[in-house]
Amino acid sequence: MKIFKWIAVGLIALVVACASFLAWRVAYHWERAPARVAQILAGADPALGAISQKRIDWIIQVEDPTFWTNDGVDQSTPGAGMTTLAQGLGKHIFFERFSPGPLRFGKLELMVLTRFVLVERVSKPDILRAVLANAYLGNDQNGPVIGFAEGARRWFGKELPELTDREFLALVAMMPAPNRLDPADHASENEERVQRIERMLAGECAPAGLNDIYYERCASP
Repeated sequence: MKIFKWIAVGLIALVVACASFLAWRVAYHWERAPARVAQILAGADPALGAISQKRIDWIIQVEDPTFWTNDGVDQSTPGAGMTTLAQGLGKHIFFERFSPGPLRFGKLELMVLTRFVLVERVSKPDILRAVLANAYLGNDQNGPVIGFAEGARRWFGKELPELTDREFLALVAMMPAPNRLDPADHASENEERVQRIERMLAGECAPAGLNDIYYERCASP
């Protein structure tokens, strides 16, 4: 029986240690997170302000359908995937290099920091603007492409407001896997996801579950 007692004690100690670490991380980022978002917004391209509400709605419906009402965590909405828009921003704010880590503790840490720091300290409109300014959209011959305004220039040679609806959706389509869905080296994969997104937005099909971010039900016949 002693061995079970020591196992129980060890588990309790581990839980306490993890909870203490997470509490420390929340306190550490409480003031730093708003400052980091403000820094991103200060450097944001003015062209981001020209994105129409229709296109903003597209991004939200594709990437994070409950964005305006969730607390930075959504583990149930079909098509939402495991990472909300706020968590995507949190990866850049809270970590030098994000990794789920052993037993996915890094993912738990991201969820806690997003829920109890980012969403508490930064408004949803500012979170969304920071996402648009800071989104990683793959690499071209000149290196990483950061933000939707830069994505428009680098992938299509246009200013963001000049993109057609399909070109804009091509940038949205890249977000889950930028290096496998860019519209240059992986044009057919990008086009397929754009078509699926268009069918989903038109109400012709719907995601099968939380992790169906590629809309298998919307595949070409």
